[in-house]
Amino acid sequence: MSKDVSFKPFEKMVSGLDITANAVSGTLGPKGRNVWIDDPTEPKFTNDGATISMHVVLEDKLEDSGAKILKNTCGQTLDDAGDGTTTSAVLVQAVIHEALKRPENPMEIRESLLEAVPKIVSEIKKSSIKITRKDIKKVALISAENEELAENISQIINKIGEDAVITVEDSYDPVISYDITEGYEAHVGFMDARFANDPKKARCVMENVPVLVTEKKIAAMSDVAPLWEQFAKQGVSQCIVVCDDIEPALLGVFLASKMRGTFTAVVIRATGDLLKDIEAAVGATRVSDTTGITFQNITPEQLGSVKKAVIDANKSIFIPTDPKKALAYASHLDKFVQTEPNMYIKEKLQKRVSQLRGGIAVLKIGTPDFNRAYLKDKADDAIKASKVALQEGVVEGGGMCLYRIAEGMKPKTIGEEILKRALTAPLRKIIENGGKDYAEIVKNLPEGQGYDAKNNKYVSMRSSGIIDPAKVTRCAVENSVSNAAQFITMSAAITEHVETKN
Repeated sequence: MSKDVSFKPFEKMVSGLDITANAVSGTLGPKGRNVWIDDPTEPKFTNDGATISMHVVLEDKLEDSGAKILKNTCGQTLDDAGDGTTTSAVLVQAVIHEALKRPENPMEIRESLLEAVPKIVSEIKKSSIKITRKDIKKVALISAENEELAENISQIINKIGEDAVITVEDSYDPVISYDITEGYEAHVGFMDARFANDPKKARCVMENVPVLVTEKKIAAMSDVAPLWEQFAKQGVSQCIVVCDDIEPALLGVFLASKMRGTFTAVVIRATGDLLKDIEAAVGATRVSDTTGITFQNITPEQLGSVKKAVIDANKSIFIPTDPKKALAYASHLDKFVQTEPNMYIKEKLQKRVSQLRGGIAVLKIGTPDFNRAYLKDKADDAIKASKVALQEGVVEGGGMCLYRIAEGMKPKTIGEEILKRALTAPLRKIIENGGKDYAEIVKNLPEGQGYDAKNNKYVSMRSSGIIDPAKVTRCAVENSVSNAAQFITMSAAITEHVETKN
């Protein structure tokens, strides 16, 4: 397909970025509003920045490219911190507009912006205070916007720890509740994104499936043919394959079979201790010279079994049919923990034992359809925000942390001058979304207090529970400035050519 090359891309790309940013930024703060997404598979109301941005597709290719800049920024922050996507959208838009006003060379501006970021990050870290698990509900409530949801998340983390694995599911009961079950999370995911059967969340969800674990490379179809024949006789149409290695051509065969709908074999690559831990977690006996199990003689009893598996590109969550083998293997490893003199190895063993014994919480959302989809998005954000708050502490929320940093800046460089103005954008947007005047609010701001947009009053932000995870704020700044700095250096843009309709 031919391409279009534009040497004046900024006007249309900024227009596309603004369209997307404005759709997202209207949701910021306690009085931000929602966006309706007319999706063919899951129509819903949401105020999740990443979700909104991902659904924006513009007809003009240059405008759509601008929208993609914002999508990427939101996506990066979501990957890094799990929340803060709307703040990222507001910041990247503000930084780009401020930078484009400058007369200096774009490369000079870019370098100055990137040099200023570590100073902002340092100030965020200085502002941060550590929290304990008893403070989790305050953090969760900011993201969840629902008392019952925040309470359930707080209870889960207090019961099974800050590394808690929490999945969010629909419930037919008209309440929010949770169950904690035996389970295991491995930090490896599927080998190809096309294995996903839940495209909205880029993951694969499977229930009541067998699991083949093999230490030997799957080199040809003949390796798995005997097992596949057994599956056909039993009416089994899907399984999970955890292998040390697989021939790329065979991976393609599995994908083609999945696309045709004949058989689904989701492939996860794991090696060494991780492969052995997954083997125990799912209750399998691996194909290996050590065990004497081969592809030809493996029986259904030597396969693992899971009640549910949730797999994405980076991790796999297994809820086993029977957790006995995982607990037995954890006890076996625990004996080595007691005698291991090397602290590094000891800590690694302790982590493996903890993971094998770990619980997985299933958070169940049971409310009317549209509200359920909305709360599921909020639950995902609140869970991630709660966890990262325990990692790096919390700062004043409601845009106040970045506002105070901006107010305290005495700019000496181009980048610092740009950021001094751009960092006030989140607070400005929160105030505007509440229908108030930004200049009037900040003019009357009492010393040491912040603005509570929900109740339209000045308060001590931390004492009032208006806090944000420091990591979320940090990642929003880093990703926004980084992408904005690259954007302003464009000399041309290349996009797909679209034939004009007569």
